[in-house]
Amino acid sequence: MRNKLMAIALLLCGIAVPLLSQQTLKVDVDLVNVFATVKDEQGNFVTNLTKDDFRIYEDDQPQDIQIFEQQNKVDSTIGMLMDTSGSMVDILPLMKRGVRDFIRMLPKTDEYFIASFGSSVRLVHSSSQSQKHLDESLTAMRAWGTSTLFDALQYSMEKLEKSQHPRKAVIVFTDGNDNGSAVSYGRVVKESQSSSALLYFVAIGSKLLIDSHTLDPLAEVSGGRTFYIAKQDAVSPVLDQIRAELAHQYYLGYYVTRREGFHKLRVEIPDRNLKIRAKTGYNL
Repeated sequence: MRNKLMAIALLLCGIAVPLLSQQTLKVDVDLVNVFATVKDEQGNFVTNLTKDDFRIYEDDQPQDIQIFEQQNKVDSTIGMLMDTSGSMVDILPLMKRGVRDFIRMLPKTDEYFIASFGSSVRLVHSSSQSQKHLDESLTAMRAWGTSTLFDALQYSMEKLEKSQHPRKAVIVFTDGNDNGSAVSYGRVVKESQSSSALLYFVAIGSKLLIDSHTLDPLAEVSGGRTFYIAKQDAVSPVLDQIRAELAHQYYLGYYVTRREGFHKLRVEIPDRNLKIRAKTGYNL
């Protein structure tokens, strides 16, 4: 006690001395965010669950859920990627209409951006810009060139990670082809494992011609989903489903000591016959 008082007195006099018996404890931990969509056997959203109903396992070890929010109480940042390659010329007007309708229904607290990917990735519009800018940008959009789908996914996930909003999602309009990216599929897979973004693919065209082996694994690991629609079908009903899903998700979070590598995740609701969709793992 006497030594501590002496050190304090010397500090007050402007004399720098090492603090006695001082130790620094450094704990390297990460917050793992999990968004879970829960439906009953009839496909209806289940909205009355509590934190105690859920169990989360990381690498088969139970985790202590320390953050829990229900449904649309969590702000979102959403990236919308529009395939503007030459193969999309017939359905670009449907995409534009769907994007306008989707944005119009977003909560005011949500942020979003729109990017196109043809022969290159281009930021088209963000929520900080005016409605006039959105309308003019969509009107000027043309379909041409190749498809840089993987470049666009990499760009959007990196951009979303800068957002402070807990929920992050990417909605991708595509016919499932990539024939011009500098980024490899393997790099996109690794990025999706590291990213907290949910990936939703609106795959347009014949399912036989769409590479589901590319899109489905990316959607699954992120906790998102792939929607397959024919070229003549409207885009807006699918976007309505995505918007409803985002609004009815549960936000679960827990802290874990940082460990490099891939970690499997499993979300369960014991003793209930419910369907749960959530991210299946993450990579540090």
